[in-house]
Amino acid sequence: MVDLKQIQYFAACSQTESFSKAAEILYTTQSSVSKVIKSLEEELGVVLFERFTRGIRLTKEGEYVYQCARPILENLQKMQNINKPEEKEVLSVSSNPSSWFADVFVQFYQKNKDIHYQVYSADSREIIERVREHIDDMGFVFVLKKQLPAFQYFLSRNYLEFNSLKTTDINIYPGAEHPCWKNKDSNMSFSGLKLIQRFPDEFSPDNYWNILDEKGNCARDAETVITTNSDYIMERILQVSDLVNISGGYLSGEPWRKDTRAISFSGKENQVLFGYLKRQNEALTEWPARFLDFMIEKINNSNME
Repeated sequence: MVDLKQIQYFAACSQTESFSKAAEILYTTQSSVSKVIKSLEEELGVVLFERFTRGIRLTKEGEYVYQCARPILENLQKMQNINKPEEKEVLSVSSNPSSWFADVFVQFYQKNKDIHYQVYSADSREIIERVREHIDDMGFVFVLKKQLPAFQYFLSRNYLEFNSLKTTDINIYPGAEHPCWKNKDSNMSFSGLKLIQRFPDEFSPDNYWNILDEKGNCARDAETVITTNSDYIMERILQVSDLVNISGGYLSGEPWRKDTRAISFSGKENQVLFGYLKRQNEALTEWPARFLDFMIEKINNSNME
């Protein structure tokens, strides 16, 4: 029969992707960890990990076993804490860098101060990992519409699902020193354009390099001067420079600053989806559900179609 020690060792190996690192947090030896995992594989009749020179990785069967093991360990933790003073509930969410998300979170906090919060900004891949590993209750991401099939397939491999909340066009945001800031010009050319962009990942809406302007110039011909994961730096640079940013349209119909300008690249090929990630077949608990409802309310109050 599978015992609790095997489950604990298996979970540690799954989370660290290393027998040696698992041994460190379990205060034992690598050989002991290897023996326990081997006995669990023999008990279940499946190979749980692919072994590599520099680490391990869950097999398909191992991923399934891990999903079964997590609630066992979570319930064990609850049993061990039964006599401890009741702690405040915690809402843990992650998001792609977004001033709009930050504003919405602040408004939600002002109305709900009786719980604790963990809010993390990251790229799409890290958000996927955090939600998959139960670090966050849910994650909010921007995805290029044309990348959605590949994105959803990748999520399914991680037992996650994506739910779209808003579709926007791709926009160009000129800095305050750019000529188009005062005179909105839909004929802006990518030729000679200098950009400030966020760090792109495989599914990131910052991968706009195939967009063409009306003169046939490609966005990849522009020069990326600054790459950052900070919305604060993004806003400050745009306030004082002639750099421009290419990203999704406003989610609420309002810019992050009243003096922000935007030039839209409309069309189905130039659309961005904003939505949230959650674990498959797992209902959101009270506070994640309340936060999601609050965000949907803010989006629905948009004056955009």
